[in-house]
Amino acid sequence: MGVRGLTTYIASNAERYLDPHELHDTALVIDGDNLCIQLFVRSEARMSPFGGNYDHFARAVVEFFDLLRKCNVRPLVLLDGGYEKNKLKTVRSRMLGRIQFVARVKAGSNRLIIPLLMREVFVEALRVAKVPFMRCLFEADNEIAVLARKLDCPVLSYDSDFYIHNVKYIPYVTVNHKVYRKVIGDEENYEIELVDKRKGKRANRVLAKQGEGVGEESQISESYYYLDCSLYTIKNLIGTENRLTPDKLPLFATLLGNDYIERRVLFKFYSSMKVGKVSKKVPVPQRRIVAILRWLEHHSVKSATKAVLNQVRERHRGVLLRQLQGAMYGYNCEECASYEYFGFEPAEEKGEDGEKLEEFLKGEDEAVEELELEEVGDEEESTADPEEEVDEPEEAEEAEPEEDDEIAAIPEDTFKWEPWLLEIYQAALTPRFVADLYHSSLYINYPQVEDIARPDSNELCYDLLKFTFALLKSSKKGQTFRYLTRHEKVAQYRWIKFQEVTLPEGVMFNPNKPKNLGLFKVVLREFEDCDQIFDRLQLLPTNLQLYFLCLVFWIRKSPHVTNVHVHALILCLIQLQIIDKRLSSKSRDPKVFQKNQKSYLEAQKKSFQKPSHELADPAPISKHSFKQLTSAVTKPEAVLTYELTLPHFGIAERHQRRNAEFDRATAHTFAELQAVVLNLLSLNALLRHPLEPARVHELYSGLFLHNAFHTMKSRADPLEYVRSTVFRYSGTLFQIHRALYGWLVETVPDLAECRTLTAKAKRQLRTKEVVKKGSTSHEVVENDCVERENSSDEQQDEFNDLNNQFSQLLMAS
Repeated sequence: MGVRGLTTYIASNAERYLDPHELHDTALVIDGDNLCIQLFVRSEARMSPFGGNYDHFARAVVEFFDLLRKCNVRPLVLLDGGYEKNKLKTVRSRMLGRIQFVARVKAGSNRLIIPLLMREVFVEALRVAKVPFMRCLFEADNEIAVLARKLDCPVLSYDSDFYIHNVKYIPYVTVNHKVYRKVIGDEENYEIELVDKRKGKRANRVLAKQGEGVGEESQISESYYYLDCSLYTIKNLIGTENRLTPDKLPLFATLLGNDYIERRVLFKFYSSMKVGKVSKKVPVPQRRIVAILRWLEHHSVKSATKAVLNQVRERHRGVLLRQLQGAMYGYNCEECASYEYFGFEPAEEKGEDGEKLEEFLKGEDEAVEELELEEVGDEEESTADPEEEVDEPEEAEEAEPEEDDEIAAIPEDTFKWEPWLLEIYQAALTPRFVADLYHSSLYINYPQVEDIARPDSNELCYDLLKFTFALLKSSKKGQTFRYLTRHEKVAQYRWIKFQEVTLPEGVMFNPNKPKNLGLFKVVLREFEDCDQIFDRLQLLPTNLQLYFLCLVFWIRKSPHVTNVHVHALILCLIQLQIIDKRLSSKSRDPKVFQKNQKSYLEAQKKSFQKPSHELADPAPISKHSFKQLTSAVTKPEAVLTYELTLPHFGIAERHQRRNAEFDRATAHTFAELQAVVLNLLSLNALLRHPLEPARVHELYSGLFLHNAFHTMKSRADPLEYVRSTVFRYSGTLFQIHRALYGWLVETVPDLAECRTLTAKAKRQLRTKEVVKKGSTSHEVVENDCVERENSSDEQQDEFNDLNNQFSQLLMAS
């Protein structure tokens, strides 16, 4: 949620509020959504608008939890759920900002762009790292605080809410991603070592020591590994003299403002508050924090609340009261669903829900003090921001209700979840938007980086989305839901209402039926060959079936898909799922790779024997044949091929310029695929996984795809380019590529004709079909690559890239 200005205030006074801390041998409650964003930013050397480098991100998540495991830290991750109704205005505002940013983003922009499947990949990585986690039904902040208090352990996040919760709080930005080892000999002698994870203990570098240090292992009385960070506790804010008692903290946070209450509501209160002489260099939000802290010292909770309400317009008092009630409940509540979910034995509840704030305020009247502070000097500064004054005119009229105000959401604390859905949702088997559809009959479609002149990238999935809603509401009333998305050609949001959304006549949904493949087929009933599609899926490995179903849906529904897009996707799949697993080091930096592998590459190239790429039609793919092919890929093949594919993981120099443009049409087409994947992942989970969930981080890397597509689209024959260039060192990898592509062509026959050629590629095709004029005749063949029989042995040993018109010149030189 966030308390405005508090993070900056604490950071600017870090030496006062943050204490050095060694994180080790403890439980750690983690704000999952916040850590997800922090690790995504860390995984990207430079932000790019190409749709998410999920392989980098998943690796960063797994590596972070490996660091915690090394220090004997036991993480418990809590994830956010759906949006609460009182936060929808903030969501709408953020949606508008996101749309406007997407409309003008450049390739060289280094601002954070959250890709669509980021949270799903984060959950995948948690499963790989074997970290326990739970998705909350709504915002997770209160649940995180209560669980941390019960376990008496720190919270890891980067959210200012935790500065006012009574918890031990570690701001993520203070965590050093290096493991240290503290070796203690006795009280006067110890040393600190930096652990090199690539080497053994003996290779650790000593950074500091006290006394004589520890000379030998036999002198060690204690040692442990730890992460260096900073720790915040509430005592640091309220002071040792308790100048601000803990029960005032919820009121303090509300007065600072958050996502639920607009700053203009409290403008009159801020205007009435004065703080003595203060430097104009201090920002207004920090002046406001100091003023409120000083003012609350002289008030009880009751008198302070009444004083604030007297300074707020009557029509805003109800909202403010509800915010205070919610803040106080969250601060004092001890209800904790995650405590039992993670396997801890239930204990008696210590806290109470507390009386209603309205009843609390009806108690004995106390003298309400004016909003004044002692004057410290002649000049005083107001804590109101001048820019806020225009937002609250003296005679403001009631604003017309927005579309989201009409949503009749059931209060979160009274809404009853069906047990089958609660089980799936808490296990994070479905995306978080399921809670919004189920609870609020609402879908919020944050736009990806796409072509704003086209319909939103999720439009392909309207039927999938409606089917998901119908499943969720099959036992409840409600046939209508609202859809918040962007306008076409205009950087604005709009609402769409889907009405009379029900399951097809005669279709019944049994939520407890495992692997409900029959209903999955109903989802795709618009395809006449639906049964044949599912029969053909059985030929593929189980971990690829759902993803290839997504590809089939995408190819048939999107008019922009070409076979070049598909070749790029298959190449990306082979890189992430096969080549990467054969590599001992997965560095995406070409310089680092060349430095580490130079001698190995040279040795392998000397002993390399040119593979025989069979050009005849390949045998039909099957699970057995695919497993045989993937098992046959050797490490030398993988390393030599990786050298050729590695440049696709880097941002091209032309895209690094600040105002560089990029191909929005391509970005939009791949964004449509991500939307299809998200919707089919959700349906697959609701139907109890008739198909194995797709592991996106092993299938999709946005930057790789964008680069591979633009490399291949200028080629006359993309498949020949893959054979002769990308997989020149591996006939096995080419057979895998061709087999997967062949499966898609047989399933979607029109794919072979879906080509978008550049002018250069069209010219290259024409030269193969026209006999050159002149004295020397030239035999025309359908594909020059097939004409090998009359070539000499010496020519066969030479490599000639027919997709590169300069290939012969390079060989001659």
